[in-house]
Amino acid sequence: MGKAALKPVTGEVAQKDFAGAVRAYRNDIKPAVSKIGEFAQEVSTATKHVKKNCHIQPAAFKFACKVAEMEEAKRDDLLRGLNGMLKEFGIFMPRDMVDIAEGKPVESVIPAAETPKPKLVTVGNPDDSDLAEAAE
Repeated sequence: MGKAALKPVTGEVAQKDFAGAVRAYRNDIKPAVSKIGEFAQEVSTATKHVKKNCHIQPAAFKFACKVAEMEEAKRDDLLRGLNGMLKEFGIFMPRDMVDIAEGKPVESVIPAAETPKPKLVTVGNPDDSDLAEAAE
């Protein structure tokens, strides 16, 4: 396969603005990166609190937070896929001695519940006879 013919360069070639790039770095990029670091420290501190005081693994916490923030359709698809993959890998919710002693029932890794049925919205006046007339 041959190469496409190169088009000749027309017009003026823009000059590089090194001083402008350094100004953008010092005035915009560097302060923003510093703010990112501050916020990342706050996130890290809160995550350590969840691990130490709430006794929840950070990976599970972060995953659950990510899932909670998802759009409903994407979340449903992800949870169905995760449920299927866990079953295929043979990964099930374990029952420890405390669960057995307390008589807790076996739980699913992914809780299942009925979702509310979508409600239909009436557009316009429901007493309009325009639709009935149009059908005739």
